[in-house]
Amino acid sequence: MMIMGKAMSNKIKAKAKVILNEFRGEFGTDYRKNKEFLKSMNLPLSKLTVNLMSAYITRCIKAEKKEQEKLNIKISAGTAIPTKKPKNTNITH
Repeated sequence: MMIMGKAMSNKIKAKAKVILNEFRGEFGTDYRKNKEFLKSMNLPLSKLTVNLMSAYITRCIKAEKKEQEKLNIKISAGTAIPTKKPKNTNITH
């Protein structure tokens, strides 16, 4: 089975981001449900555009959830976030 790359047009991403920001609660990690929701909006989009937008939105939602899980693990483990010591702030000329 051959898997396509993640290259996607900036126009598709821009349209998907606008819709995702407006209807964030309606989307989830299921590609088919996201596609059906986009179709139900009756936007003047081609089938290919709907499919690409649905895939991009699904990928964004999954990435957000993964990031939230990482943050929750760090917080619940009680591990401190490593920080660098401040450098000497004396200004010399």
